[in-house]
Amino acid sequence: MNFIYHNEYHGIEFSYFEKNGYTLVEIPQNDYTYIDKITNGDVLFIKLDDIDYINKHISKEYKLTIFLFINHEYCNRHRRKDIIENRNLNHKIFFITTHLDNDTSEYDLALRSKCLPFKLVFSNDIELKEIRSKKYNFFNRSINLRRLKAFELLKGTELIECYYTFGNIIKKDTFDNVSNAKEFLEYRNGHGGGRSGDDDLVIDVDLLDASKHEFVLLENRDDVENGVIQGSSDAEMYREINTLSADSYASFIIESSSDSGDDLRITEKTIRAWLYQNIFLTLQCRGYGRALRNNGIQTFEDIFGLDIEWDDNESETERIITFVNALKVFNELSIESIENIYNSDSVQKRLINNYKIVGGCFNPLNAIMEIDKLISYEDNVLK
Repeated sequence: MNFIYHNEYHGIEFSYFEKNGYTLVEIPQNDYTYIDKITNGDVLFIKLDDIDYINKHISKEYKLTIFLFINHEYCNRHRRKDIIENRNLNHKIFFITTHLDNDTSEYDLALRSKCLPFKLVFSNDIELKEIRSKKYNFFNRSINLRRLKAFELLKGTELIECYYTFGNIIKKDTFDNVSNAKEFLEYRNGHGGGRSGDDDLVIDVDLLDASKHEFVLLENRDDVENGVIQGSSDAEMYREINTLSADSYASFIIESSSDSGDDLRITEKTIRAWLYQNIFLTLQCRGYGRALRNNGIQTFEDIFGLDIEWDDNESETERIITFVNALKVFNELSIESIENIYNSDSVQKRLINNYKIVGGCFNPLNAIMEIDKLISYEDNVLK
């Protein structure tokens, strides 16, 4: 049996499978000649979009186990759902992406396997403090619609005893010819701009562009906008934000989502809160909290006075308002009050649970063992 894998995926030592009797066939970047090498019973570890080539060119009679990953962030739930609904029934398909789509979650690898590539973002030498100097952190580096609306709603609010940034960075290599909030909104609203079109957001871009002098960032703005500093796989680039997170009791997080309503995924932003044992509240697509809980993460809605299903609200605007209001209330608490909340048994148990999960994420052996178990089933047909 061949184990055909892609050389772009980080973190998994495929040599393990060679030791267990598999013949490894490495796929060079942008090379599809590997398809000619596929035989019945093979295991494929390939980019998600390659499934279209497999479906078109491989014998329908072949029984294959296929692990799909992506080397970019965006993948909406419709794409994943379409892959499952239109799969060859002789194919056993698993996703190893950081997406948490509730309607395709049964085909996902465990959270700890999916998060393995983020290991590069974190180093092992940042101290976890029992007594922390800030109430919370609230880091916003790059631009998205939710962050713009949150900035608008927080305008005039003094954020105290916290670490925060509101960079609203517009990277030139991502958003060519976009230079301000108004142009960014026009881009998002345009054809192929990424906005789903079914949200109810109204953003005061004139206010935002007039407030650009209030945008704050840890890094040099020009370096970030021009791609000199990249948010890729460099733990040193993240060292400052990681250190500040470990010195905060809580994290308020506006996750990445490509500004669509169905790009339900995690990034290092939420993982950071688990790793540095922060109480956290995350704003993302509808149903994000439920998706985290389905993956074993314990959340903290009660700490912020929220209903556990607060982010299942269909209104994008109301979800953002709820998130911002929770931040405002927390902002007014004394650091002594927050320290007492943080040290309560209920909170500590949840923090430890989440920390243990993310610790498992960074052990590549866990991902290898899960994959090995899945490909060892005698019946290679997805029932």
